[in-house]
Amino acid sequence: MILGIDVGGTHTDAVCIENGTVVATAKALTSHDLVASIREVITGLGVDPGKVRRTILSTTLSTNAIIEKTFPRAGMIISAGPGIDPGSYFLNDDFYLVSGAMDHRGREYIPLKREEVLEAAGKLKSSGIEGVGIVSKFSVRNPGHEMSIHSLINKDFEHISLGHTLSGSLNFPRRVNTAYFNTAVMPMQKGFVQSVKKALLDLGIHSELFFLKADGGTFAAHGAERFPVETILSGPAASMMGGLALCEDANVTTLVMDIGGTTTDIGILIDGVPILEPRGVGIGGLKTLVRGLKVISVGAGGDSLVSLNGRDLKVGPCRKGQPACLGGPSATPMDALCVLGCFTRGDREKACEAIRPLSESLGATIEEVSKTIISVMIRNIRDCAEAFIQEVNRYPVYTIYEMLHPELIQPMHIMAIGGPAEALKPFLEEAFNMKCTVPPHSMVANALGAALAKTTCQVTMTADTQLGTMVCPELGIEERITPLYTMDDLKKKGSALLGEYIKAQGMTDGFEISVLEEQCFNMVRGFSTTGRNFRLKLQTRPGILDDWSVPC
Repeated sequence: MILGIDVGGTHTDAVCIENGTVVATAKALTSHDLVASIREVITGLGVDPGKVRRTILSTTLSTNAIIEKTFPRAGMIISAGPGIDPGSYFLNDDFYLVSGAMDHRGREYIPLKREEVLEAAGKLKSSGIEGVGIVSKFSVRNPGHEMSIHSLINKDFEHISLGHTLSGSLNFPRRVNTAYFNTAVMPMQKGFVQSVKKALLDLGIHSELFFLKADGGTFAAHGAERFPVETILSGPAASMMGGLALCEDANVTTLVMDIGGTTTDIGILIDGVPILEPRGVGIGGLKTLVRGLKVISVGAGGDSLVSLNGRDLKVGPCRKGQPACLGGPSATPMDALCVLGCFTRGDREKACEAIRPLSESLGATIEEVSKTIISVMIRNIRDCAEAFIQEVNRYPVYTIYEMLHPELIQPMHIMAIGGPAEALKPFLEEAFNMKCTVPPHSMVANALGAALAKTTCQVTMTADTQLGTMVCPELGIEERITPLYTMDDLKKKGSALLGEYIKAQGMTDGFEISVLEEQCFNMVRGFSTTGRNFRLKLQTRPGILDDWSVPC
């Protein structure tokens, strides 16, 4: 039995899957105590905990900590060298620059100064900081300086992130942000993982624990403790993976909308595959190297606060609580749906009372105002969806597939999931002028997406036959190679390393390795070739477990 849990901003959802079939679902309101919400929703499933063999969790913990800036202080020790002012990317006074530099091929041309590193570490430790991120420019070509800094300070700090282990892609500013966020949320994530493990054991669940990542894949709990930044935006990723699991026709480009209580997450499935951000996701106004699905969140959900801006109705972006028809404090779109007879589980009288002040201010009937509320909400979603589609079509060409398929992306179908999806279906069809389906289990689609997501990994390989080195930064591997080393040799090595890594993250079968990037450059001096430089990026694609069948 597989247990999937999605801790959303409004609700915590859970689903149990056995032999490819959903056997139980549950929902609970998300409280400030996330572990208590997880306990409550698991108890609500009413299944035999001893039968659970795999547990996957999608959580907003790291995302909220970064956006709300509620994480502990974290420091950074950075080496960069000439050509760029690292101070432009310092986020606070706990960032320190030390001497030392590598060139673009990974050759040291400014040595690291031990005394500067120790001085910076001393200042951070004396100020009570327990976590430090370490970033060296071009560390993905040679992590030597990051490793040296780590060896000098690792006994003094409990939480340390090394930039080269977080991504094999080049981009110094994004690497700084990624290492900083990873370090900052690490203590919170470690405590959370241990608390969840204890809660599962208390409930009689002894399965291994996995976490959903921003790219729609999973990794083991020990990976989530080391690389918590990978779990940012896992909520929207769960939406897309849930949509993928419930998609009946992979040949139709589908606009997936997860309409929750606070936000609506929007993404696109093309040939049954979600779109990945090519360079990394952004969060808190900063860009990172975290690989993630391309999804946008619109501040309009079923529980969004409805208010007046002059004589114009405004829906969202904030949420004050449940809809008035369910005992909440303010008017929401769900109350408008209740008034219109599209949502029958609420108290219509309470919904009318909540909307009445708005109708009196506008000089319109409660029913007219309710229709306008839904119209405003749907228009917000439609405008953002159309802008999102335009942005996707402006993507630069990164892969051979995109060069061979240059046609514009134009969704022909909407899949709506989430609590309000069924009630909003006719309004979406009218606004978008296309068919909208609400699949079975749409109410817990995020938990379903988490439960069925495959493990994903990515490695970047760089080989330089002139220097005689091969580097895989994500795995911290640096090996000597011969001048006769070839791209085929690099592919074989990369495939073996990726296979070993993904098995260590909990996936033993059902994964497929694909090439994301493959480049070869001749190193020329005078009129002669002196060596070759190979660059290779391999991944396992996001997907769902093979033994799942879409419910009828």
